[in-house]
Amino acid sequence: MISGTGPRTEPRAYPGEGFTLLELILVLALLGIAVAIVTPRLSGFASGRAFDSETRRLLALTHAARSRAIAEGRPIVLWINSTSGTYGVRQDGPVANVDTNALEFILAPGIEIAFDTPDALVGQTATSRRAQTPPLPNAVSVGPLQILPGIRMMPDGSIDETSPQSIRITQSDGTALWLVQGSDRRHYELRPANL
Repeated sequence: MISGTGPRTEPRAYPGEGFTLLELILVLALLGIAVAIVTPRLSGFASGRAFDSETRRLLALTHAARSRAIAEGRPIVLWINSTSGTYGVRQDGPVANVDTNALEFILAPGIEIAFDTPDALVGQTATSRRAQTPPLPNAVSVGPLQILPGIRMMPDGSIDETSPQSIRITQSDGTALWLVQGSDRRHYELRPANL
């Protein structure tokens, strides 16, 4: 029988095993360069996601306001305060101050919303190319003394004729999208700025 009581030997360290200090420094330097290259692109990705999220939320709010106007049988307003960077949905008229279903949102940093009606986009949709003179943006009352531009959805599901034809949503890097009124005056759709 063989017993394990004999002398123990330590594993031998062979030259060339492991990393030298020079190799570790070189790997860390390459890692630092890769991080320096990737970081700005990731920050652009995050701001792009915020921009995409805000534009889609604004579009969704137009649909929600229309649905709510039909369901409640009264005008619903999507108001925008570009000065304070806020926007929201609430009932129109004297009951607006007691609207328990009102929503309010704050724009993500670096994003601006403005009512614009450039000649190239007025009245255009994916299916029509009509051109009209742009109406003045619809003024809505948000508080006792505050009047803001907004989109008014009517109880019959249409958009009030004084609502803006288009709304420009711009990111700090210059990227822009348009929220454009459809030809049927019942919805808005997102359009790229370069059309």
